[in-house]
Amino acid sequence: MTKPLDLFSFGTLMDTDLLPLVCEQAVDTLILEPAFVSDHSRRWVIDDHYPVLVPEAGRDTHGLIIRGLSAVALERIIFFEGEEFELQPLDVQLSDGRTEHVQFFSDTHRKEISDSEWSLEDWQQSTKADTLERVARYMQCFGKMTRAEADAYW
Repeated sequence: MTKPLDLFSFGTLMDTDLLPLVCEQAVDTLILEPAFVSDHSRRWVIDDHYPVLVPEAGRDTHGLIIRGLSAVALERIIFFEGEEFELQPLDVQLSDGRTEHVQFFSDTHRKEISDSEWSLEDWQQSTKADTLERVARYMQCFGKMTRAEADAYW
């Protein structure tokens, strides 16, 4: 049996209030390690509260590698990410210069992307409170309905 790849988060899951709400796993049971991906930037999704990772030469996007997720926690995160994202492999750089092969949620091109750079701090100040309410409602659907059916609760 192969060990599942660790998860690179570049968006709302970097928030330590949102992460345990989604995965129902205490943050202190996880290892959150800073990392970045080269030649990519974060962009707001138009009319929504989250970013996508897009190729952009010369730009680095910093995020976190999330290690130690239980199988159920990962399934909950997959549910949370919805049909707008799919898990894909990605090489990221660690602070010590090493490269690590991880997985991340790649955009499935279902929504329009803005030209505006997304930042965790902007999101926390502008839409975090509303997003936490939406996430709590949405995650109550986990295990009871499909992601498409749960979208009505977003």
